[in-house]
Amino acid sequence: ITADYYNTESDDVLLAVPLPSVSGIFYGADSNLGSIKNSGVELAVDYRGEVGDHFTYSIGANITTVKNEVTDLGDVTAINSGIGGAQTHRTVVGESLGHFYGYKTNGLYQNTAEVASALPDASSQGAEPGDIRFVDVNGDGEITPDDRTILGSPIPGYFYGMNFNANYKNFDFALVFRGVGDLQVYNSARSQIEDLRSTNNFSTRVLNRWTGEGTSNDMPRLTLDDPNQNNRYSDRWIEDADYLRIQNLQIGYNIPGEDLGNWTGGFINGLRIYFGASNLATFTSYKGWDPEVTRAQSFQKGANALATGQDGGTGPAPRTYQIGLTVNF
Repeated sequence: ITADYYNTESDDVLLAVPLPSVSGIFYGADSNLGSIKNSGVELAVDYRGEVGDHFTYSIGANITTVKNEVTDLGDVTAINSGIGGAQTHRTVVGESLGHFYGYKTNGLYQNTAEVASALPDASSQGAEPGDIRFVDVNGDGEITPDDRTILGSPIPGYFYGMNFNANYKNFDFALVFRGVGDLQVYNSARSQIEDLRSTNNFSTRVLNRWTGEGTSNDMPRLTLDDPNQNNRYSDRWIEDADYLRIQNLQIGYNIPGEDLGNWTGGFINGLRIYFGASNLATFTSYKGWDPEVTRAQSFQKGANALATGQDGGTGPAPRTYQIGLTVNF
């Protein structure tokens, strides 16, 4: 059993500070102004055993927790960032780096009575039944940009892994799992195919949209002009992306040395045949293709280190299979 605690702080971190919009440039100006602290624990457990004379095995597991915190931004109060000038992330002292920042939602307006009791909304030109109800986070009796809040973080709260190895006579077996937890992803690709004001193709999930009272409480009505701004950046597009992945599997067989010596006249003294698979299966509730989104989509202008965890529809990692021989002379 191994246990460690870490607490590291980095100073003069290079961060992209947004320029004024009047400049016409949405790229940030890189400046050495940040201090960031990462802390957590690392635990690892390994056990080896045997059963009888021919079966040996080992089991291992590990977990690493991560608490990321911005401790200093110099004279800058907050850095709002995103891709292509959008403000989807925020960095402030006391919170994690580049956390998701937007509106919270609370279901849909189901009838005209609920619409009549709706709070004033600075971004809405008038709600109707089937529109999204946004939350007054600061409690001032209206919906304004000040109600935007932390919606999650693209930095996982913990990483973990497990492995199992076994040998039985001339057979060997290895299995590796890995995963992350407490992770959120901005499903940008889904926001494009579930934007009900769009004239593009839709996801089949749109078939379950609101069409009358009680028909849906999460997929809003179809509307071309979207006067309520249902598609504004909110927790509607933020998804939990925890996952467990079967990373590697390998099964092998070693032909006994005595047999090889007889068959090859001593020319070959070791031969192993194996079959392997990588990225065999992923268990997750994430609706996109792959929950392992580690960076902003680099093909879009304005990508930066403060706007990670955005899934623009990049294809998932492939599943691969291997068959091979290892020969010793």
